[in-house]
Amino acid sequence: MAKKISIFFVLFILVILQVSFLPNFFDSRIIPDPALIVLIFFTTRKGFGEIWLKAVTAGLILDFFSFYPLGVNVIALLLAVLVTGFLTRRFSSAHSFWKLFILILLIIIGTLINDFTVAILIKLFKNSYDFLSIFSWDIGLKMLNNTIVFVIIYWPLKKYENMKLFFEQKDILKK
Repeated sequence: MAKKISIFFVLFILVILQVSFLPNFFDSRIIPDPALIVLIFFTTRKGFGEIWLKAVTAGLILDFFSFYPLGVNVIALLLAVLVTGFLTRRFSSAHSFWKLFILILLIIIGTLINDFTVAILIKLFKNSYDFLSIFSWDIGLKMLNNTIVFVIIYWPLKKYENMKLFFEQKDILKK
């Protein structure tokens, strides 16, 4: 139970970081999405079936703190995690050298899906059907920022995952 609470706590802290701390350093259109990055990372490890509830929770928290209509970030995160989970199953046989590059590609794809879904849903909520305005060069900078953040947090995430596996094996041995 404590393991499940720890990942929810990590996602909560990342969402708070995304909506309160990072806007001080980035323009509002290119703020990195650490919650999305962590969700994609764990989707590649565990699959969509184990991560979808965490994506819903992160989306609800993100909607609440970013003052978006309820469900916008939930749908966007679920769609991004679903597509990256699907792509992960297709590329999971890659050699360990290429896994980091495939993860970076999945982060870029997830960023595209998340941002376009949020932009389209916000346009629909505002009854604005000018969908050409959602395409801008800012998405390239956001993909770059998400890639940089992912490279920075990749090894701590791997250490967290290895530590979690170690304690799970210890619990199994105790039983």
